[in-house]
Amino acid sequence: MSKIRNKLVLIGVIIGVVYFSISCLSINGNNSTNQANTLTKKEIKEGWTLLWDGKTFEGWRGIYKKDFPSNGWIIEDGQLICLGNEMPDSFKGGDIITDKKYESFELRCEFKIQEKANSGIKYFVNESLKAAPGHGLGLEFAILDNNNWPYEELDFNRTCGSLYDLIRAPDNTKTRPIGEWNEARIIVDGNHIEHWLNRTKTVEIEKGSKKYYQLLAKSKYANIKNWGEFNEGNILLQDEGPRTAFRNIKLRVIKKD
Repeated sequence: MSKIRNKLVLIGVIIGVVYFSISCLSINGNNSTNQANTLTKKEIKEGWTLLWDGKTFEGWRGIYKKDFPSNGWIIEDGQLICLGNEMPDSFKGGDIITDKKYESFELRCEFKIQEKANSGIKYFVNESLKAAPGHGLGLEFAILDNNNWPYEELDFNRTCGSLYDLIRAPDNTKTRPIGEWNEARIIVDGNHIEHWLNRTKTVEIEKGSKKYYQLLAKSKYANIKNWGEFNEGNILLQDEGPRTAFRNIKLRVIKKD
């Protein structure tokens, strides 16, 4: 009887292992909701669209250009990768922007950095504001390596998840180790702006408020006419610093009541 019982237990264990393996395969391999650069049925119903399809450069172009840069950006394993300072200056692709402009929206994406990272996601970008060649101006969700500072001097309004040069992310904001994916979220609802990093809110401000202008007056943008004044603009991914990878770039328009 004990031998039969042992065999039944063994069979049960085998069945459990097989079932678990099949379940994991379904979740990790065949279920499109867990694949990068895809939308779930729920997301589609909520109005989300992919800003990047995971396969082509469609929907994006170089800043101040009609076409996508021929150098400096690659697609690899479902990742949109900026090669950054791996390229000599003459071969850098420069910042890239969306073809479309956006006003009120929620944007989500994942990014992966290397040591001394110095990149960002900009919004309300307007090409009438000229920066250095290949670079655009706008409000910026800062992407930085907080543990290996890319600047010569410490500037506490320039940490990962900050509103670059205006509002520093809180000290308890956690970035994931180098080589792991971080989650960025930007919400713009009229003048209301929020940044989230790895599901922690890092910024909340009303654009156009007294506090907003006080912060602007202390920033490096203080003397740039019309900076931070636009109510719509392109989304920009920055070409600066070491290699940075992006994926799952998605956006939903926030409709006015």
